Amino acid sequence: MKLIDNNGRLFGKISIVDVLVVLVVVAVGLAVYFKTHQPQTGTKIETETIVYQMLLNSQPQYVVDSLQIGDDVFDKERSTGGSLGKIIDIEVTDGTKRAELDNGTVAMVPYTGRYNVLLTIEGTGLYSEESGYSLNRIYDIGVNSNRYFNTKYARFESTIVSIQEPQG
Repeated sequence: MKLIDNNGRLFGKISIVDVLVVLVVVAVGLAVYFKTHQPQTGTKIETETIVYQMLLNSQPQYVVDSLQIGDDVFDKERSTGGSLGKIIDIEVTDGTKRAELDNGTVAMVPYTGRYNVLLTIEGTGLYSEESGYSLNRIYDIGVNSNRYFNTKYARFESTIVSIQEPQG
């Protein structure tokens, strides 16, 4: 008796293609089993509370009115959509803008009908001296970064002016 006959069957009974398919299915099954049943050897990384402040310069009244304590802050352009924290404090002052004076110098002057807003935001993320602050483990922030942010009812450009180092 031949190992493979004229029809390509092993021992004249089963197709060699069928044998290869069964071997591939068994190999994939074993790979999935061992992949999902391995003990976890990684360490758990704890997130920390990160409190930071952002300054919104020269905002119209409707933006000021739309900001509320407890609102989530987002960056729809550079984030996966998760919240970057909740507003925990809002400070509003009269607006200013940069203007060139008659003597050729540049100064900040009052801007009627506009307001500067300082938002204090509390989020969760990671902090390390080497890589800095990462909200939601992936969104990097730093002092003086200037970006567009969103809340449920507002979109505004702001600058992060301070970040409190997490305690612990």
